[in-house]
Amino acid sequence: MKKINIKLVAVSAMLLGSLSSCNDIVTYNDNYDDGMTSTGAPVINMVYYADDTEKTAPIVSAEFEEMLVLEGENLSHVTKVLFNDVELPVSEVYATAKNAYLPVPRKVPGEVTDKIYYTTELGETSYDFKVVIPEVRVEGLYNEYCEPGDTVQIVGDYFDLYGFDGSVETSKVTMNGETLKVDSVSEYYFSVVIPENAQPKSLINIDYEGVNGHVNRQIVFRNADSFLFDLDDPEGSNISKTDYITDGSNTDDPEPIDGKSFVRITGEFGSWAWTTWLNGNVAIPQDVVDNPSEYVFKFEISCPASVPVYSGGYNFKFDSAQYTWNFDNQNGLNTEGKWRTVTLDFDGMNPGTSELKYFDFAISAPGLTWTVDHSLANFRIEKKLQ
Repeated sequence: MKKINIKLVAVSAMLLGSLSSCNDIVTYNDNYDDGMTSTGAPVINMVYYADDTEKTAPIVSAEFEEMLVLEGENLSHVTKVLFNDVELPVSEVYATAKNAYLPVPRKVPGEVTDKIYYTTELGETSYDFKVVIPEVRVEGLYNEYCEPGDTVQIVGDYFDLYGFDGSVETSKVTMNGETLKVDSVSEYYFSVVIPENAQPKSLINIDYEGVNGHVNRQIVFRNADSFLFDLDDPEGSNISKTDYITDGSNTDDPEPIDGKSFVRITGEFGSWAWTTWLNGNVAIPQDVVDNPSEYVFKFEISCPASVPVYSGGYNFKFDSAQYTWNFDNQNGLNTEGKWRTVTLDFDGMNPGTSELKYFDFAISAPGLTWTVDHSLANFRIEKKLQ
């Protein structure tokens, strides 16, 4: 009978066990896809807004700075993205194989092709997509009644896109044919110097080359012809409520505009209470009555930094048409003691067909007691310009 070498059997058993254990090891990387692997040229199937997480509404156009997600195949390892001929920095793109998250670049293209061009390490593709390119929006001068020689902001939007800082030769600002000095340019305003010899009713022309050709916008400097009434002569202007009219000589009054009287409203006003601060009768030109959408209602306002104007507190009423002044600003409108021009569409303010109107300007703060120290001047109705 052969003797069994116990030691040899034990070693063999250990080896067999070890081999068996090796065969049982699970390799978790087998067939694992991290979502970043592309196998060919990129393909874009659909485009969505990035916040459309369920991808329920594909889009074919978007505005500057909108966040998008491109859905497709082989989108990872991106090397270049263009909207029209505007290149987006690759650092602003997060791409997996099936999705690419990216913003629409905020730059006017030199050539409009209405396409997205997408390039990766494995190829390139294009996709029909329109970028909505905005034209300059001109609201007006920050203060249309600033003094000649003053530096004043032209307020609006998209100024920085068209090179009003002198970087684009065709973008110009002139007044009576004289090129105005541009002091600074931002997205929402640029500053110009009003000539020392500027006269009332002078036109400021803003010219540039837009996507569809030449564009001209205009602003009137100190248009006094369209005043509704004269606060220096309330009786002759048929003004009934005169308590709040001041010539600027009261304590803490702001400096009058052009030496003229204005309204200064101070005190605490109860919630929802209708408190009239100016009223009377006024004659409105027949063309304004017939075509209110072609006109704007304007005035200047000033408030201390500590007492901003909040949306919904001021009401302007002509006969039975009541207009509540609302604006999109969580922190209120703060002029920090300076005069600022306010422009409102007159459409909706004007009832009936008669030229003679009874006006009633009031505070009716919605749902809160309102502490006020606001000055208003130069109430007028002007024709909309280009």
